[in-house]
Amino acid sequence: MDPQEQIVTITSQGQLTIPRFVRKKFSIKGSTKAVLRTEGRTIVVEPKNDFWSLAGSIKTPVHLSDRQLRAARAAFEKKWARKL
Repeated sequence: MDPQEQIVTITSQGQLTIPRFVRKKFSIKGSTKAVLRTEGRTIVVEPKNDFWSLAGSIKTPVHLSDRQLRAARAAFEKKWARKL
């Protein structure tokens, strides 16, 4: 067996555990969504990042305090509500 392969168990409820070395390779931490598809007799599981997992991935020179962020959110809500 290839060193990158590992036998896993699929439970009676259809669940399986992704081995630690695979989770580490794909930076899977905690609960993660995935796309599952079949290719012939092969099952492919592709992890998908959601919006919240992107936190901190975009750097900006803008730094706002909590008070400034709340004020900006309130202004946005008022302006957006007028457009509806």
